[in-house]
Amino acid sequence: MSVTRQFSRGVAWMAIGNWVEQGVNFAVFVILARLLGARDYGLLAMASVFIVVCEALVRESLSEYLIAAKDPGPEDYNATFWLLAGLGVLLAVILAAISGIAARTYDEPQVRYLILALSPSVIVVALNAVPVAILRRALSFRILSLRAIAGVALGGVVGIGMALKGFGVWSFVGQWLVLIVTNAVMAWTAVSWRPGLATSRAHLWRAGRFGAQVLSLRAGELAATQMPLLVIGATLGPEATGLFSVSWRLVETLSFLIVTPLRQASQSAFAAMDRQGAGAGVLLADLTRLTGVVALPFFAGLSALAAPMILFVFGPAWAAAAPVLAVMAAMGVYLCLSRVQMSFCLAVGQAGVISALTWGIVALATGLIWAASGWGIVAVAGALVAAHYLLWPIYFRTVARIAGMTVWGFVRGLILPLAGSALMAGAVLLMARHLAGLSTLVTLGLAVPLGAAIYAAFAAVFLRDRLSLLLTYVRGHE
Repeated sequence: MSVTRQFSRGVAWMAIGNWVEQGVNFAVFVILARLLGARDYGLLAMASVFIVVCEALVRESLSEYLIAAKDPGPEDYNATFWLLAGLGVLLAVILAAISGIAARTYDEPQVRYLILALSPSVIVVALNAVPVAILRRALSFRILSLRAIAGVALGGVVGIGMALKGFGVWSFVGQWLVLIVTNAVMAWTAVSWRPGLATSRAHLWRAGRFGAQVLSLRAGELAATQMPLLVIGATLGPEATGLFSVSWRLVETLSFLIVTPLRQASQSAFAAMDRQGAGAGVLLADLTRLTGVVALPFFAGLSALAAPMILFVFGPAWAAAAPVLAVMAAMGVYLCLSRVQMSFCLAVGQAGVISALTWGIVALATGLIWAASGWGIVAVAGALVAAHYLLWPIYFRTVARIAGMTVWGFVRGLILPLAGSALMAGAVLLMARHLAGLSTLVTLGLAVPLGAAIYAAFAAVFLRDRLSLLLTYVRGHE
Protein backbone atom coordinates (compact mmCIF):
# COMPACT_ATOMS: atom_id res chain seq x y z
CA MET A 1 0.00 0.00 0.00
CA SER A 2 1.33 3.48 -0.93
CA VAL A 3 2.30 5.95 1.76
CA THR A 4 -0.46 8.30 0.55
CA ARG A 5 -3.06 5.56 0.90
CA GLN A 6 -1.80 4.60 4.36
CA PHE A 7 -1.83 8.28 5.31
CA SER A 8 -5.44 8.66 4.13
CA ARG A 9 -6.58 5.65 6.13
CA GLY A 10 -4.58 6.80 9.12
CA VAL A 11 -6.25 10.22 9.05
CA ALA A 12 -9.67 8.56 8.82
CA TRP A 13 -9.02 6.33 11.83
CA MET A 14 -7.46 9.11 13.85
CA ALA A 15 -10.35 11.41 12.99
CA ILE A 16 -12.90 8.87 14.18
CA GLY A 17 -10.93 8.06 17.30
CA ASN A 18 -10.07 11.65 18.18
CA TRP A 19 -13.56 12.99 17.60
CA VAL A 20 -15.13 10.28 19.72
CA GLU A 21 -12.40 10.67 22.35
CA GLN A 22 -12.75 14.44 22.49
CA GLY A 23 -16.53 14.23 22.43
CA VAL A 24 -16.51 11.98 25.49
CA ASN A 25 -13.73 13.99 27.10
CA PHE A 26 -15.56 17.25 26.53
CA ALA A 27 -18.80 15.88 27.93
CA VAL A 28 -16.97 14.72 31.06
CA PHE A 29 -15.19 18.07 31.28
CA VAL A 30 -18.49 19.99 31.13
CA ILE A 31 -20.19 17.74 33.69
CA LEU A 32 -17.29 18.00 36.13
CA ALA A 33 -17.01 21.77 35.61
CA ARG A 34 -20.71 22.17 36.42
CA LEU A 35 -20.52 19.84 39.43
CA LEU A 36 -17.34 21.25 40.94
CA GLY A 37 -17.16 24.92 39.89
CA ALA A 38 -14.39 27.38 39.05
CA ARG A 39 -12.39 27.10 42.28
CA ASP A 40 -11.91 23.31 42.14
CA TYR A 41 -11.07 23.49 38.45
CA GLY A 42 -8.63 26.30 39.19
CA LEU A 43 -6.89 24.19 41.86
CA LEU A 44 -6.53 21.35 39.36
CA ALA A 45 -5.16 23.75 36.76
CA MET A 46 -2.56 25.03 39.25
CA ALA A 47 -1.33 21.51 39.97
CA SER A 48 -1.70 20.13 36.46
CA VAL A 49 0.66 22.73 34.99
CA PHE A 50 3.56 20.65 36.32
CA ILE A 51 2.01 17.27 35.51
CA VAL A 52 1.12 18.17 31.92
CA VAL A 53 4.63 19.46 31.25
CA CYS A 54 6.28 16.34 32.67
CA GLU A 55 3.91 13.95 30.87
CA ALA A 56 4.55 15.68 27.56
CA LEU A 57 8.31 15.49 28.08
CA VAL A 58 8.08 11.69 28.10
CA ARG A 59 5.04 11.12 25.83
CA GLU A 60 6.34 12.39 22.48
CA SER A 61 9.99 13.21 23.04
CA LEU A 62 12.69 10.54 23.06
CA SER A 63 10.36 8.10 21.30
CA GLU A 64 10.21 10.45 18.28
CA TYR A 65 13.63 9.04 17.39
CA LEU A 66 11.96 5.75 16.53
CA ILE A 67 9.63 7.52 14.07
CA ALA A 68 12.36 9.47 12.27
CA ALA A 69 15.09 6.76 12.28
CA LYS A 70 15.70 5.13 8.90
CA ASP A 71 15.85 1.54 10.13
CA PRO A 72 15.80 1.21 13.94
CA GLY A 73 16.83 -2.15 15.41
CA PRO A 74 16.15 -3.85 18.77
CA GLU A 75 19.04 -1.97 20.34
CA ASP A 76 17.45 1.37 19.37
CA TYR A 77 14.10 0.38 20.90
CA ASN A 78 15.77 -0.80 24.11
CA ALA A 79 17.91 2.32 24.36
CA THR A 80 14.89 4.57 23.91
CA PHE A 81 12.82 2.63 26.45
CA TRP A 82 15.42 2.76 29.23
CA LEU A 83 16.20 6.42 28.61
CA LEU A 84 12.49 7.16 28.90
CA ALA A 85 12.11 5.04 32.03
CA GLY A 86 14.94 6.91 33.70
CA LEU A 87 13.56 10.26 32.62
CA GLY A 88 10.09 9.37 33.91
CA VAL A 89 11.38 8.40 37.34
CA LEU A 90 13.55 11.52 37.51
CA LEU A 91 10.61 13.79 36.65
CA ALA A 92 8.37 12.10 39.22
CA VAL A 93 11.00 12.70 41.90
CA ILE A 94 11.31 16.34 40.83
CA LEU A 95 7.53 16.74 41.05
CA ALA A 96 7.54 15.42 44.60
CA ALA A 97 10.37 17.77 45.50
CA ILE A 98 8.72 20.91 44.13
CA SER A 99 5.16 20.16 45.27
CA GLY A 100 5.61 22.05 48.53
CA ILE A 101 7.20 25.03 46.76
CA ALA A 102 4.30 25.17 44.29
CA ALA A 103 1.76 25.10 47.12
CA ARG A 104 3.49 27.96 48.93
CA THR A 105 3.81 29.99 45.72
CA TYR A 106 0.09 29.68 45.07
CA ASP A 107 -0.74 29.95 48.80
CA GLU A 108 -2.94 26.88 48.31
CA PRO A 109 -1.79 23.90 50.47
CA GLN A 110 -4.00 21.42 48.58
CA VAL A 111 -1.93 21.90 45.42
CA ARG A 112 0.92 19.94 47.01
CA TYR A 113 -1.18 16.83 47.54
CA LEU A 114 -2.68 17.05 44.07
CA ILE A 115 0.79 17.10 42.50
CA LEU A 116 1.92 14.14 44.63
CA ALA A 117 -1.18 12.12 43.69
CA LEU A 118 -0.83 12.81 39.96
CA SER A 119 2.97 12.37 39.69
CA PRO A 120 2.89 8.54 39.12
CA SER A 121 1.15 9.21 35.81
CA VAL A 122 4.45 10.54 34.44
CA ILE A 123 6.16 7.18 34.98
CA VAL A 124 3.27 5.30 33.37
CA VAL A 125 3.35 7.56 30.30
CA ALA A 126 7.14 7.14 30.03
CA LEU A 127 6.91 3.35 30.08
CA ASN A 128 4.13 3.52 27.50
CA ALA A 129 5.89 5.74 24.93
CA VAL A 130 7.82 3.09 22.97
CA PRO A 131 4.79 0.82 22.29
CA VAL A 132 2.90 3.89 21.07
CA ALA A 133 5.83 4.84 18.80
CA ILE A 134 5.86 1.31 17.36
CA LEU A 135 2.17 1.62 16.50
CA ARG A 136 2.64 5.07 15.01
CA ARG A 137 5.60 4.01 12.87
CA ALA A 138 3.56 1.11 11.52
CA LEU A 139 0.63 3.52 10.84
CA SER A 140 -1.56 1.37 13.12
CA PHE A 141 -3.92 4.21 13.92
CA ARG A 142 -6.99 2.03 14.40
CA ILE A 143 -5.47 0.57 17.57
CA LEU A 144 -4.38 3.99 18.80
CA SER A 145 -7.89 5.35 18.25
CA LEU A 146 -9.61 2.54 20.16
CA ARG A 147 -7.09 2.93 22.98
CA ALA A 148 -7.81 6.64 23.32
CA ILE A 149 -11.58 6.13 23.38
CA ALA A 150 -11.36 3.45 26.07
CA GLY A 151 -9.18 5.68 28.25
CA VAL A 152 -11.47 8.71 28.25
CA ALA A 153 -14.59 6.57 28.69
CA LEU A 154 -13.32 4.69 31.75
CA GLY A 155 -11.69 7.79 33.20
CA GLY A 156 -14.90 9.76 32.73
CA VAL A 157 -17.00 7.15 34.51
CA VAL A 158 -14.63 7.19 37.49
CA GLY A 159 -14.35 11.00 37.59
CA ILE A 160 -18.09 11.68 37.43
CA GLY A 161 -18.80 8.92 39.94
CA MET A 162 -16.32 10.43 42.39
CA ALA A 163 -17.77 13.92 41.88
CA LEU A 164 -21.28 12.70 42.62
CA LYS A 165 -19.96 11.04 45.78
CA GLY A 166 -18.54 14.33 47.01
CA PHE A 167 -14.80 13.87 46.34
CA GLY A 168 -14.49 17.40 44.96
CA VAL A 169 -11.24 18.21 43.15
CA TRP A 170 -10.02 14.64 43.73
CA SER A 171 -12.54 13.54 41.12
CA PHE A 172 -10.20 15.02 38.50
CA VAL A 173 -7.33 12.98 39.93
CA GLY A 174 -9.29 9.73 39.68
CA GLN A 175 -10.30 10.49 36.12
CA TRP A 176 -6.73 11.36 35.12
CA LEU A 177 -5.06 8.26 36.57
CA VAL A 178 -7.63 5.79 35.23
CA LEU A 179 -7.31 7.31 31.74
CA ILE A 180 -3.50 7.03 31.76
CA VAL A 181 -3.43 3.44 33.05
CA THR A 182 -6.07 2.29 30.55
CA ASN A 183 -4.08 3.78 27.67
CA ALA A 184 -0.93 2.02 28.84
CA VAL A 185 -2.55 -1.40 29.18
CA MET A 186 -4.08 -1.25 25.71
CA ALA A 187 -0.86 -0.09 24.04
CA TRP A 188 1.27 -2.84 25.59
CA THR A 189 -1.23 -5.57 24.68
CA ALA A 190 -1.22 -4.37 21.04
CA VAL A 191 2.51 -4.85 20.38
CA SER A 192 4.71 -7.93 20.58
CA TRP A 193 7.91 -6.03 21.44
CA ARG A 194 9.15 -6.21 25.01
CA PRO A 195 12.12 -4.29 26.47
CA GLY A 196 15.47 -6.00 26.91
CA LEU A 197 18.98 -5.10 27.98
CA ALA A 198 20.60 -5.55 24.55
CA THR A 199 21.85 -2.09 23.58
CA SER A 200 25.09 -0.13 23.47
CA ARG A 201 26.53 3.23 24.34
CA ALA A 202 26.35 4.25 20.68
CA HIS A 203 22.63 3.44 20.49
CA LEU A 204 21.98 5.29 23.74
CA TRP A 205 23.91 8.27 22.42
CA ARG A 206 21.98 8.44 19.12
CA ALA A 207 18.60 8.13 20.80
CA GLY A 208 19.59 10.58 23.53
CA ARG A 209 21.00 13.18 21.13
CA PHE A 210 17.87 13.22 18.97
CA GLY A 211 15.67 13.06 22.06
CA ALA A 212 17.42 16.04 23.63
CA GLN A 213 16.43 18.20 20.67
CA VAL A 214 12.83 17.04 20.90
CA LEU A 215 12.82 17.51 24.67
CA SER A 216 13.92 21.11 24.20
CA LEU A 217 11.19 21.63 21.63
CA ARG A 218 8.49 20.00 23.75
CA ALA A 219 9.56 21.88 26.85
CA GLY A 220 9.38 25.16 24.98
CA GLU A 221 6.02 24.31 23.44
CA LEU A 222 4.58 23.41 26.82
CA ALA A 223 6.11 26.38 28.58
CA ALA A 224 4.50 28.70 26.05
CA THR A 225 1.04 27.35 26.87
CA GLN A 226 1.35 26.36 30.54
CA MET A 227 3.34 29.34 31.77
CA PRO A 228 0.28 31.65 31.72
CA LEU A 229 -1.35 29.40 34.32
CA LEU A 230 1.62 29.91 36.62
CA VAL A 231 1.52 33.69 36.23
CA ILE A 232 -2.27 33.91 36.59
CA GLY A 233 -2.27 31.60 39.60
CA ALA A 234 0.43 33.63 41.31
CA THR A 235 -1.03 37.07 40.50
CA LEU A 236 -4.80 36.71 40.04
CA GLY A 237 -5.75 33.63 42.10
CA PRO A 238 -7.60 30.36 41.49
CA GLU A 239 -10.85 31.80 40.11
CA ALA A 240 -9.10 33.71 37.32
CA THR A 241 -6.97 30.65 36.69
CA GLY A 242 -10.13 28.59 36.31
CA LEU A 243 -11.64 31.08 33.82
CA PHE A 244 -8.49 31.09 31.72
CA SER A 245 -8.09 27.32 31.95
CA VAL A 246 -11.66 26.65 30.79
CA SER A 247 -11.21 28.97 27.80
CA TRP A 248 -7.87 27.41 26.93
CA ARG A 249 -9.32 23.92 27.32
CA LEU A 250 -12.09 24.73 24.83
CA VAL A 251 -9.64 26.11 22.27
CA GLU A 252 -7.22 23.23 22.77
CA THR A 253 -9.95 20.60 22.51
CA LEU A 254 -11.42 22.07 19.35
CA SER A 255 -8.01 22.48 17.71
CA PHE A 256 -7.27 18.89 18.74
CA LEU A 257 -10.37 17.73 16.89
CA ILE A 258 -9.35 19.56 13.72
CA VAL A 259 -5.64 18.94 13.48
CA THR A 260 -4.64 15.90 15.54
CA PRO A 261 -5.75 13.30 12.97
CA LEU A 262 -3.66 15.15 10.37
CA ARG A 263 -0.74 15.77 12.73
CA GLN A 264 -0.31 12.23 13.99
CA ALA A 265 -0.88 10.50 10.66
CA SER A 266 1.16 13.06 8.71
CA GLN A 267 4.25 12.73 10.90
CA SER A 268 4.56 9.06 10.05
CA ALA A 269 3.83 9.84 6.38
CA PHE A 270 6.38 12.69 6.33
CA ALA A 271 9.00 10.34 7.79
CA ALA A 272 8.21 7.58 5.27
CA MET A 273 8.40 10.02 2.35
CA ASP A 274 11.65 11.46 3.66
CA ARG A 275 13.12 7.94 3.84
CA GLN A 276 12.07 7.46 0.21
CA GLY A 277 13.70 10.77 -0.73
CA ALA A 278 10.80 12.95 -1.95
CA GLY A 279 7.29 14.26 -1.41
CA ALA A 280 7.36 15.46 2.20
CA GLY A 281 7.45 19.18 1.37
CA VAL A 282 4.58 18.86 -1.11
CA LEU A 283 2.47 17.03 1.47
CA LEU A 284 3.20 19.79 4.01
CA ALA A 285 2.03 22.50 1.61
CA ASP A 286 -1.15 20.57 0.83
CA LEU A 287 -1.95 20.00 4.50
CA THR A 288 -1.35 23.68 5.30
CA ARG A 289 -3.93 24.65 2.69
CA LEU A 290 -6.47 22.10 3.90
CA THR A 291 -5.96 22.98 7.57
CA GLY A 292 -6.44 26.70 6.93
CA VAL A 293 -9.73 26.10 5.13
CA VAL A 294 -11.17 24.48 8.27
CA ALA A 295 -9.36 26.20 11.15
CA LEU A 296 -9.77 29.83 10.09
CA PRO A 297 -13.59 29.90 9.84
CA PHE A 298 -14.03 27.59 12.81
CA PHE A 299 -12.15 29.75 15.29
CA ALA A 300 -13.38 33.02 13.78
CA GLY A 301 -16.90 31.78 14.46
CA LEU A 302 -15.97 30.67 17.97
CA SER A 303 -14.63 34.14 18.76
CA ALA A 304 -17.79 35.81 17.45
CA LEU A 305 -20.06 33.48 19.45
CA ALA A 306 -17.94 33.18 22.60
CA ALA A 307 -20.55 34.69 24.94
CA PRO A 308 -23.56 32.52 23.98
CA MET A 309 -21.30 29.47 23.69
CA ILE A 310 -19.98 29.84 27.25
CA LEU A 311 -23.47 30.46 28.65
CA PHE A 312 -24.95 27.50 26.78
CA VAL A 313 -22.23 25.00 27.67
CA PHE A 314 -21.21 26.04 31.20
CA GLY A 315 -24.02 28.23 32.48
CA PRO A 316 -24.18 31.80 33.86
CA ALA A 317 -21.60 31.09 36.60
CA TRP A 318 -18.91 30.98 33.89
CA ALA A 319 -20.01 34.13 31.99
CA ALA A 320 -16.73 35.90 32.84
CA ALA A 321 -14.89 33.36 30.66
CA ALA A 322 -16.58 34.63 27.47
CA PRO A 323 -14.28 37.61 26.73
CA VAL A 324 -11.27 35.40 27.48
CA LEU A 325 -12.49 32.81 25.00
CA ALA A 326 -13.17 35.48 22.35
CA VAL A 327 -9.49 36.46 22.49
CA MET A 328 -8.07 32.94 22.94
CA ALA A 329 -9.89 31.66 19.85
CA ALA A 330 -7.07 33.13 17.77
CA MET A 331 -4.75 30.59 19.39
CA GLY A 332 -6.78 27.82 17.78
CA VAL A 333 -5.65 28.83 14.29
CA TYR A 334 -2.05 29.03 15.47
CA LEU A 335 -2.19 25.59 17.10
CA CYS A 336 -3.71 23.91 14.06
CA LEU A 337 -1.18 25.24 11.54
CA SER A 338 1.93 25.16 13.73
CA ARG A 339 1.36 21.59 14.88
CA VAL A 340 1.32 20.31 11.30
CA GLN A 341 4.52 22.27 10.64
CA MET A 342 6.09 20.87 13.80
CA SER A 343 5.22 17.31 12.79
CA PHE A 344 7.04 17.87 9.51
CA CYS A 345 10.17 19.16 11.24
CA LEU A 346 10.19 16.23 13.67
CA ALA A 347 9.73 13.69 10.88
CA VAL A 348 12.70 15.01 8.87
CA GLY A 349 14.95 15.25 11.94
CA GLN A 350 14.95 19.05 12.30
CA ALA A 351 13.57 19.40 15.83
CA GLY A 352 16.55 21.42 17.03
CA VAL A 353 16.02 24.08 14.36
CA ILE A 354 12.56 25.12 15.58
CA SER A 355 13.28 24.56 19.27
CA ALA A 356 15.05 27.93 19.57
CA LEU A 357 12.06 29.67 18.00
CA THR A 358 9.72 28.03 20.46
CA TRP A 359 11.78 29.25 23.39
CA GLY A 360 11.78 32.71 21.85
CA ILE A 361 7.99 32.64 22.04
CA VAL A 362 8.20 31.56 25.68
CA ALA A 363 10.49 34.47 26.56
CA LEU A 364 8.33 37.02 24.77
CA ALA A 365 5.07 35.60 26.15
CA THR A 366 6.39 35.58 29.71
CA GLY A 367 7.30 39.25 29.55
CA LEU A 368 4.05 40.32 27.89
CA ILE A 369 1.84 38.25 30.20
CA TRP A 370 3.53 39.45 33.35
CA ALA A 371 3.16 43.05 32.19
CA ALA A 372 -0.49 42.49 31.25
CA SER A 373 -1.49 40.71 34.48
CA GLY A 374 -2.22 44.04 36.18
CA TRP A 375 -5.01 44.69 33.65
CA GLY A 376 -6.84 41.43 34.28
CA ILE A 377 -7.41 38.05 32.72
CA VAL A 378 -8.55 39.28 29.28
CA ALA A 379 -5.37 41.31 28.88
CA VAL A 380 -3.33 38.23 29.79
CA ALA A 381 -5.10 36.24 27.06
CA GLY A 382 -4.34 38.98 24.55
CA ALA A 383 -0.68 39.04 25.57
CA LEU A 384 -0.37 35.29 25.03
CA VAL A 385 -1.90 35.51 21.55
CA ALA A 386 0.27 38.50 20.62
CA ALA A 387 3.49 36.72 21.59
CA HIS A 388 2.73 33.76 19.33
CA TYR A 389 1.63 35.83 16.35
CA LEU A 390 4.53 38.29 16.53
CA LEU A 391 7.08 35.52 16.04
CA TRP A 392 5.02 33.33 13.71
CA PRO A 393 6.47 34.87 10.47
CA ILE A 394 9.94 33.72 11.52
CA TYR A 395 8.53 30.26 12.26
CA PHE A 396 6.93 30.12 8.81
CA ARG A 397 10.16 31.16 7.15
CA THR A 398 12.17 28.51 8.98
CA VAL A 399 9.77 25.70 8.10
CA ALA A 400 9.63 26.83 4.47
CA ARG A 401 13.42 26.70 4.23
CA ILE A 402 13.52 23.16 5.65
CA ALA A 403 10.81 22.07 3.19
CA GLY A 404 12.62 23.66 0.24
CA MET A 405 9.74 26.03 -0.47
CA THR A 406 9.05 29.76 -0.26
CA VAL A 407 7.07 31.43 2.51
CA TRP A 408 4.66 32.75 -0.08
CA GLY A 409 4.05 29.16 -1.18
CA PHE A 410 2.53 28.49 2.26
CA VAL A 411 0.93 31.84 3.03
CA ARG A 412 -0.93 32.38 -0.25
CA GLY A 413 -3.07 29.32 0.43
CA LEU A 414 -4.42 31.00 3.58
CA ILE A 415 -5.45 34.38 2.15
CA LEU A 416 -8.81 33.39 0.66
CA PRO A 417 -9.91 31.28 3.68
CA LEU A 418 -8.98 34.24 5.91
CA ALA A 419 -11.12 36.62 3.83
CA GLY A 420 -14.07 34.23 3.88
CA SER A 421 -13.71 33.72 7.63
CA ALA A 422 -13.68 37.47 8.30
CA LEU A 423 -16.82 37.91 6.20
CA MET A 424 -18.57 35.06 8.00
CA ALA A 425 -17.51 36.18 11.50
CA GLY A 426 -18.73 39.73 10.90
CA ALA A 427 -22.18 38.53 9.84
CA VAL A 428 -22.42 36.11 12.77
CA LEU A 429 -21.38 38.77 15.29
CA LEU A 430 -24.01 41.18 13.99
CA MET A 431 -26.71 38.53 14.25
CA ALA A 432 -25.63 37.51 17.77
CA ARG A 433 -25.85 41.12 18.93
CA HIS A 434 -29.25 41.51 17.29
CA LEU A 435 -30.50 38.39 19.12
CA ALA A 436 -28.92 39.31 22.46
CA GLY A 437 -32.25 39.40 24.28
CA LEU A 438 -33.18 35.86 23.29
CA SER A 439 -31.99 32.56 24.78
CA THR A 440 -28.50 31.30 24.00
CA LEU A 441 -29.99 28.23 22.33
CA VAL A 442 -31.93 30.40 19.87
CA THR A 443 -28.90 32.61 19.24
CA LEU A 444 -26.65 29.66 18.49
CA GLY A 445 -29.38 27.89 16.53
CA LEU A 446 -29.68 30.84 14.15
CA ALA A 447 -26.13 32.23 14.09
CA VAL A 448 -24.25 28.97 13.53
CA PRO A 449 -26.23 27.91 10.41
CA LEU A 450 -25.92 31.45 9.06
CA GLY A 451 -22.13 31.38 9.46
CA ALA A 452 -21.87 27.92 7.92
CA ALA A 453 -24.01 28.97 4.94
CA ILE A 454 -21.98 32.13 4.30
CA TYR A 455 -18.65 30.33 4.42
CA ALA A 456 -19.94 27.41 2.35
CA ALA A 457 -21.12 29.83 -0.35
CA PHE A 458 -17.76 31.59 -0.28
CA ALA A 459 -15.92 28.27 -0.52
CA ALA A 460 -18.09 27.08 -3.41
CA VAL A 461 -17.05 30.12 -5.42
CA PHE A 462 -13.45 30.76 -4.35
CA LEU A 463 -12.13 27.53 -2.75
CA ARG A 464 -13.11 24.77 -5.17
CA ASP A 465 -9.47 23.77 -5.61
CA ARG A 466 -9.33 22.85 -1.90
CA LEU A 467 -12.23 20.44 -2.37
CA SER A 468 -10.42 18.76 -5.25
CA LEU A 469 -7.29 18.49 -3.13
CA LEU A 470 -9.25 16.98 -0.25
CA LEU A 471 -10.82 14.37 -2.55
CA THR A 472 -7.37 13.43 -3.81
CA TYR A 473 -6.26 12.52 -0.30
CA VAL A 474 -9.53 10.86 0.64
CA ARG A 475 -9.12 8.55 -2.34
CA GLY A 476 -5.46 8.02 -1.48
CA HIS A 477 -4.07 8.77 -4.92
CA GLU A 478 -0.41 9.57 -5.41
